[in-house]
Amino acid sequence: MAFLLTDIEGSTYRWEAFPEDMKGALEKHDHIIKTAAVRHGGHVFHTAGDAFHIAFTTPSSAVLAALEAQRALSAEDFTTTQGLKVRMAVHAGPVEVRGGDYFGPGINRAARLLLLAYGGQVLVSGTVADMMQSRLPKDTSLFDLGRHRFRDLSEPEHVYQLVAPVLATAFPPLRSLGITAHQLPHPLTPLVGRSEEVGEVRRRLKQYRLLTLIGAGGAGKTRLAVEIGYLELDTYSDGVWFVELGPLDDPRLVAEQICSVVGLPVMGSSATASVVGFLREKRALLILDNCEHLINAVAEVAQAVSNDCPTVSILATSREALGVPGESIFNVPSLAVPREDEDTVEGALNYPSVSLFLERANAVAGNFILSEENVKHVISICRQVDGIPLGIELAAPRLRMMRADRLAAKLRDRLRLLGPGTRTLDPRHRTLEALFDWSYRLLDVNEQSLLRRLSVFAGGCTLDAAAAVVAGDTISESEVLDLISSLADKSLVAVDLAAVEPRYRLLETTRQFGFEKLRESGERGRRRRLAEYVLGLFGEATENWSKTKTDDWNARYEPELDNLRASLEWSFGPDGSKNMALALTSVSLRTWDELSLLPERERWFRAAIDLIDDETPPEVVARLWLGRTSVSSHGDKSAFNAALKASEFYRQLGDSLGCGEALAKAGAALLTPQNIEQAQPFLDEALEQLKPFGHTKQLASCLRSVGVALYFSGRFDEAHQAISQSTYAAQVVGDRYGIAAAAIAKGELEFASGHVDAAIDTARRLVDDGQYNRRQLTLCLNNLTSYYIAADRFIEAKLTAFNGLHKARAIGWPAAVARMVEYVALISALEGDSVRATRLVGYTERFYETETASREITEQRAYDRLCETLASTFDWARLAELRAEGAGMSEMDVVEEALQL
Repeated sequence: MAFLLTDIEGSTYRWEAFPEDMKGALEKHDHIIKTAAVRHGGHVFHTAGDAFHIAFTTPSSAVLAALEAQRALSAEDFTTTQGLKVRMAVHAGPVEVRGGDYFGPGINRAARLLLLAYGGQVLVSGTVADMMQSRLPKDTSLFDLGRHRFRDLSEPEHVYQLVAPVLATAFPPLRSLGITAHQLPHPLTPLVGRSEEVGEVRRRLKQYRLLTLIGAGGAGKTRLAVEIGYLELDTYSDGVWFVELGPLDDPRLVAEQICSVVGLPVMGSSATASVVGFLREKRALLILDNCEHLINAVAEVAQAVSNDCPTVSILATSREALGVPGESIFNVPSLAVPREDEDTVEGALNYPSVSLFLERANAVAGNFILSEENVKHVISICRQVDGIPLGIELAAPRLRMMRADRLAAKLRDRLRLLGPGTRTLDPRHRTLEALFDWSYRLLDVNEQSLLRRLSVFAGGCTLDAAAAVVAGDTISESEVLDLISSLADKSLVAVDLAAVEPRYRLLETTRQFGFEKLRESGERGRRRRLAEYVLGLFGEATENWSKTKTDDWNARYEPELDNLRASLEWSFGPDGSKNMALALTSVSLRTWDELSLLPERERWFRAAIDLIDDETPPEVVARLWLGRTSVSSHGDKSAFNAALKASEFYRQLGDSLGCGEALAKAGAALLTPQNIEQAQPFLDEALEQLKPFGHTKQLASCLRSVGVALYFSGRFDEAHQAISQSTYAAQVVGDRYGIAAAAIAKGELEFASGHVDAAIDTARRLVDDGQYNRRQLTLCLNNLTSYYIAADRFIEAKLTAFNGLHKARAIGWPAAVARMVEYVALISALEGDSVRATRLVGYTERFYETETASREITEQRAYDRLCETLASTFDWARLAELRAEGAGMSEMDVVEEALQL
């Protein structure tokens, strides 16, 4: 049995905004869907709101019905409801029939497939694609979107997009489990006793686009917001984004943090403008967590988004309101606690504070039962912390060390010790502060010291890291493990045993408390100790990188990324050290490159280069200049001088491996089809320097550049041999990214030698294989777009171009953006939209004139074809006018125009 499922995207919003117009629009919609279903032998067996579930005897009938319905819908005028876009999914599979309805895996998988689609898109499962084979209508095709995992289903499904004239083609990446549709943290514990609050917050979100959850520290604002985020995932088709602001100190970083979470480089005049530009057409939920210490900056960003992004909602958590017009405020209460006279087991169980206490008690102490003997004491504990969830979370673990009656008494004694200076605070704040302080005072002196010192780790730590940073002054290295274990037993340290090496971290609230205690204690040297440890760790990473497997290297060093960032921030800050800043930056290069964190790489190395002086050690200077070379494709002239300086310093140091890498970078910087002779000597010398070290990542990279130089000069057989040698060198050392880079070069060689179909196959295999970093995927999509255009496969080229543009923007790679925009310009020109094409190429021509990137063979052929097409369309004056318009566009503007193709 085959099924066609349909659903209107954003219908809830449209019913709220245009209730009368939606009635007429829905009548048209229903008529179109039903007519298409009946015409192709379908049976509507279920409707829910505006959703249709239709059964067909054959998959081809379901696909034809979907095609007819989408075409009819696109021909209708739905402007009164700001458009009406319907997502559709076609799947075939086994079902059971009961009472005229269908049940079983076939309909379940169809429903999951529908959740992945966007309005106007028709998704077809691999099962249907296999059954249809070549029986598609004329001018219709299925575009391969790869294999995707569905929520609650164990086996992945191959997914295709139905492509046909009139149907829209440009959509964001699918929202499957393989693609992040949200950035929500994963709760470690269930949400207890908040059903009423959850319902009220969800109701308000439907009514207000800016909602702030306020309440005392520890009241559970964050946990409630996260729960809402998960429950609303299906409401916000473009994602739910959780932005943690707690670790930030600088108000100027609020908008940048949002950019970081949504994967958006800062473009244009400000980070706020970038956020607004990205979200303007999105239907998304932005959760801004822990706003109180940055309240003014958060308010400015929230107001900007609210004013200019009509389909974006904001859910903020703070101890005070943002004060933005249109804001709704929801005070998150503490959990209800029993009255003093309500001391029966049955009565106490009706209160959420007691329920949470029992849940946490059983989680940490095991087999804790509420009884007539302990019910009074449990109620006393809940009342003393005023039902504050965090207070209960902190108190319950003590049951491992004392009975409930003793815990209640100890807590009561500690609360009496509140000093007069704290009594002016809100009572709930006093209670929580007292509980933190009480828990802290129950620790012995060394446990207190350890808790304070661990707070400098922003990303958790291994045992070795902890020993290096926290040991000393009464704590020996041999005691660190026992002390960490003791804090873990008290639920103050979380342990991650799933990592390659066990990691230990403080929960963020505990870390903030510990850091405040660290400041009070006057121990100002711990952040320096962390920076020294991180310097040693990433110095080791730099030494090991050339012959360490990619997966092993990333598993070892990627978890330390936040500690590296924290140490760099401190080193460049007012309390830091210039020498430490330079040394740390110099050993961070491989991390930014492996993880494709290009803007961060640029930020730190640009800042460090400006601080170099005569006292800077030459090995640090060499690494810093190497860090100013390009990660772009060949022909980035701006990298040449930096690479040359790096090679000179490495040569003086007698470091042939470093010198060889720098010389290879210098050759790559010069390498264009017109400049092979200048680049070749640097590549030849680089090979001489690198070969004595055997197979290394540097050798694999250099051999790849040699292969590029060879196919630039038309020596294709020799180029193929060099690229094969590059692949082999990368395979020997387990350089997964080196293997991917060689595959990209192989595709370019095939294209340059006229084997376009082979180039497409090579690029597609790399995309499907997934063994690349984000920069390589972006480059591969760039090339694949060009190959599709050369093969006159314009629909596939268009879809790939949109995907590549999203990727290029996300990693902050301007050259990749320009390349992809130029391909979109060529597609526009070939499809007859010469005005758009000329504006777009005006932008790219200015980019290539003012920036340092260059066109390789892949890009040059597309550009030549574009210029030839445009020259036959307009006279010279009109071309110049449109080109000038494009040259004046910003990157944000040109991307927005390109994505409208």
